[in-house]
Amino acid sequence: MSEKKSTKINLGGIGKLAPLIGLVLVILIFTALTGGKLLSVTNLQNMANQVMVTALVAIGAVFVYGVGNFDMSLGGAVLFSAVLGAMAAVRSGSIFVTLVVCILVSVAIALIKGIFSAYIEVPFFIFTIVLGSVISSIVLVIMGSETTVYLKDAVREIPTFNFTQMTIINVVFLAVYFLVCLFLFNYTPIGSKAKMMGGNKVSAKQSGINDKKMHVLTFVISAIGVALAAFILIIRTRTIGSQTAGSVGTDVLIALVVGGMPISGGPKSKISAGLVGALTVVVLNSGLTMVGLSTAWIQAIRGVVFIVVVLVSSFSYRGKLLPR
Repeated sequence: MSEKKSTKINLGGIGKLAPLIGLVLVILIFTALTGGKLLSVTNLQNMANQVMVTALVAIGAVFVYGVGNFDMSLGGAVLFSAVLGAMAAVRSGSIFVTLVVCILVSVAIALIKGIFSAYIEVPFFIFTIVLGSVISSIVLVIMGSETTVYLKDAVREIPTFNFTQMTIINVVFLAVYFLVCLFLFNYTPIGSKAKMMGGNKVSAKQSGINDKKMHVLTFVISAIGVALAAFILIIRTRTIGSQTAGSVGTDVLIALVVGGMPISGGPKSKISAGLVGALTVVVLNSGLTMVGLSTAWIQAIRGVVFIVVVLVSSFSYRGKLLPR
């Protein structure tokens, strides 16, 4: 009996480390396939820049997915925030105004999603698919004949950050947001209520949890990550177009799954999934590109993973149609 128990404990420990093991394996495999170029200084810089956007959005998304919501509009939210933030930067010449606009736009979108999730009884992921499409259309209308917003056109010069400065900004933003989310999710009632709702909404409601308030609150927390990601895109690329953040939504979804986050939410949800998953996805994307795969093949692989994730989540959703 004790031997069986010991085996189960060991297997459970390995299961918890699976996302980290997967990340290490992906790094080792593509380091070998690229002859070490994956870990070159230049490529590490590129991956560091790429991982920030995905990680910031994914970490915040843990709260949304944790309560059982399936958000397909995250990429659109980043795009909308970045476009309006860049326009504000051009008109004001202020980096502070840019950040404030990014936050306000992200929070406004989050409130719309939170209220819809709390009060409208339809599959939420369908609403977010439609919302993402609507956001993209609105962006095209706002931009008009202009396909790109350039910070160089600002009324006052917007500071340009070198690689070292950009790295410091990235690390500070990511570290602070990660630690705040980790504290909220693991050590406050917000996290415990979110996981309880994701595990069993009927029981959570019967225990006195205000599920409507929690739906809105989790989206607002997630919106901060979206706003920070949009702001970093603006000051790093200094050009924002209608195709900006086009793959963020898919990358975040894949990152959460790869990072060990149950897409249906619940007690096994964890903030670390956003960070570990984002690192894995960025290394995978970079590795596939460096081994010579065309964009079409990379998109095909991402599409297959996306379809698998949607299928898994749809089965989870069906399983929650009846009270447990």
